[in-house]
Amino acid sequence: MKFKKPNQHGVWAMLIMPFLFGVFAGEFNLFHLLFILGWFLVFFATDNLLFYIKKRKKDNGYLLSAGMFGVLAALCLGVLILRQPSLLFFFGMMIPFGGLNIYFASIRDERNVLNDLSAVIIFSIAGCISYFIGHEELDGEMIKVFVFSFLYFVGTILYVKTMIREKRNVKYKWLSFSYHMLLVVAGFWFHVLIGIAVVPSLIRAITFYGKNYKPMKIGIVEIANACFVTFFVALYFLK
Repeated sequence: MKFKKPNQHGVWAMLIMPFLFGVFAGEFNLFHLLFILGWFLVFFATDNLLFYIKKRKKDNGYLLSAGMFGVLAALCLGVLILRQPSLLFFFGMMIPFGGLNIYFASIRDERNVLNDLSAVIIFSIAGCISYFIGHEELDGEMIKVFVFSFLYFVGTILYVKTMIREKRNVKYKWLSFSYHMLLVVAGFWFHVLIGIAVVPSLIRAITFYGKNYKPMKIGIVEIANACFVTFFVALYFLK
């Protein structure tokens, strides 16, 4: 049995931020702890599975790890589904986007924007699940959890691409700059706390562009930015 160590710093934010948004927007209960444990196990299972799929030389050790994490995840999430069968609706919504992730892994094109967007949608839906666990309603607050998560992570995708894979691509540069500017304007239009939350994202997108920072430094900055965004989004939901 082998374990693939996650090597993308941004994935931790994608796992945790939507979950916290859902908690802040709804109401915390102990079942949230079971969900976040199960959700991490789902991630470890799929990460090992996708790694196995994309490798030309297959190593069944990763497949065994994926199976082990998958079984543990099913046990955790199964308890939640027995308590709230409606959660199957949300997990079902994730399936087609998970299928896209598998497809891009099979053709070794994981950096494709569509693959990134599919992952973002999955993580954003997880935020809706977090909300539903504490506040069993499909309402405007749940939509906010999804939209806040989705819009923030789309900006992160564009920013990271301009810093690493597409740093010489002028189209991505202006797409990132424009997107973050619009995000700030929309944020302040919606609520001052949301506007403040995304200002650092615009600043780092512009000031860091063209700098030869190592992925580790980019990841650390993203973690700090994610904490800042989470704090102000929490203030918004708890106001």
